[in-house]
Amino acid sequence: MRLVWILVLFLLSFTACSELQFHRSSGYAPVVSRGNGTDYWLEELHNTREMTSDEIRQTVQAWEQELRDDPSADNHIKLALLLTAGDASVRDPKRARELLIDLDLAPCNTSDRELVTILWQILDEQDQANTTASKLRMQARQQSERIKELEEQQRALTDIEQNIQERDIQPDLDYDTR
Repeated sequence: MRLVWILVLFLLSFTACSELQFHRSSGYAPVVSRGNGTDYWLEELHNTREMTSDEIRQTVQAWEQELRDDPSADNHIKLALLLTAGDASVRDPKRARELLIDLDLAPCNTSDRELVTILWQILDEQDQANTTASKLRMQARQQSERIKELEEQQRALTDIEQNIQERDIQPDLDYDTR
């Protein structure tokens, strides 16, 4: 009788394990999409990486329409993510900020809130980088203008020096001809 129970338990455990699927590691774990939430939005963003510029613009328009039809937090975050971290051709930090400002985080779970926090950080860092780049462009422009001024002054001084040398040479020539 014990042997029968052991065999039954062995068969049950074997059949229970047969439902487990072997996953061969190919580097990254697959993203499981539930139709909304952080995993879904990141998967949607990832899908745009393979698109052409026209397809991405059409996607932005479609997501804008989804937002107008259903102004939920999910649609706000999904579009803000694309406008913040998507292809450079569709990035729009100003619009992404508007979407995040209008966002009600109360119904969101903690991972969604964390994603929104990360989006704010990215937007702030982009603003700081743009400000720094603008300052550096202005400094480079000022330095370029200063270099031009100094080059003009150098040319003027060279002209003056040549005039002085010509004057010094002229009296000597006049003296030798007498």
